[in-house]
Amino acid sequence: MAGRRGKKAKFKKILIPLLKWISAIVPVCAFIYILYYYKQFDFLKPEAVVQSKTEIIGGADSSSAIPGNDKSTLLGKVKILENEWHSVGGIAIHSLVIENMSDKTIKNLEVEFKYLSDTQSILTSKIITLKTPLPPKKSTKVSGVSVGYVNNAVVGCDIKVVNATI
Repeated sequence: MAGRRGKKAKFKKILIPLLKWISAIVPVCAFIYILYYYKQFDFLKPEAVVQSKTEIIGGADSSSAIPGNDKSTLLGKVKILENEWHSVGGIAIHSLVIENMSDKTIKNLEVEFKYLSDTQSILTSKIITLKTPLPPKKSTKVSGVSVGYVNNAVVGCDIKVVNATI
């Protein structure tokens, strides 16, 4: 009987550390398999280089389609006569009088607003597209133009017509 006890002790001496190792390795292997199955090892692959290609389909500005006129002469015929603005809760609200001396109705007008501090330095600059049609050879009042947030240090506003679309 002593021989049997020795076999059990030898069996326990080998089996218990083996089970400990298996119980430690199996969850780690299962975790790695789950990561592999759900494709979570993407960070190991080198990142693909992003290549962009820009194609110009056609000009968005229709001022080049007018015979005899180019963009600079069209912009020269559009003037902003009056600019009244005030700040409401930090948002600048403008009322503009725009004069269109060209022969065509202007559909879109891009205006750049430069907000100035008391030392006449530019604090912020924003470009807004006005979609109000401007009839030819007339002045049009456009009111309620919200340009966006300006801080309380703004004391003046300089405006300029950037682009016009017929």
